[in-house]
Amino acid sequence: MNILVLNPNTSLSMSSEITNTLNKISGLNSNFVIANPDFGVDSLESFYEYNLATFGCIRYINNTSINYDGILLACFGDPGLYALKEIAKTPVIGIAEAAMSTALLLGRKFGILVASQKAVPMMESLVREYGLESRLSSILTINIPVSKIEENKVNSYENLYKMGMRMLEEGAEVIILGCAGMTGFSSKLSKDLNVPVVDPIECGFNLLENLIKQNLKISKIAFYKEPEQKEIFKRELLDK
Repeated sequence: MNILVLNPNTSLSMSSEITNTLNKISGLNSNFVIANPDFGVDSLESFYEYNLATFGCIRYINNTSINYDGILLACFGDPGLYALKEIAKTPVIGIAEAAMSTALLLGRKFGILVASQKAVPMMESLVREYGLESRLSSILTINIPVSKIEENKVNSYENLYKMGMRMLEEGAEVIILGCAGMTGFSSKLSKDLNVPVVDPIECGFNLLENLIKQNLKISKIAFYKEPEQKEIFKRELLDK
């Protein structure tokens, strides 16, 4: 099976970290290609940046000539996920929806570790969108910009462990790493905290593989119905 891993920011270093994770878990029957859109910013930490990324991802999908068996949207905010599910011919999974769905199977309450304070209300909004408020214990920040997480992994891990301990005190039974840039930390963190820690990149990729194996595709009869084909009108904007 051929899988497109779409990193919706423009950071090649983050794509490299995602590639390292997937090289460890992808089996002999899976090939993956990781791609960044040619439009956007190097980290997604606001709704404004999410919308920039959505445009870039849609343009990438519409312009690619390669047929993929599935698409993994590799940003924890799942930016543009619904639009991609509408236009794609294959299964599309967002890593946040994958991680939260998996956490439901592992414990009653899950917590989400995020990079910045801005991400806390954004993730609260996403949890509400997915209807999982009753299963959420807390969302805590490690106060490290997304682009800096991989630069000092020792410091990043210490912050993840510290906030993970606090999260357990607040009732979490499962911890989700709420950023693609946190990939690679889950194994040690799970061992040290003695609870399941979900890496959304690993989780999303494995779930996507299973959907493809089962030949399960996105329902197009209602919510994800393909949009009507319309001519896209373009004109020059004039400064006034």
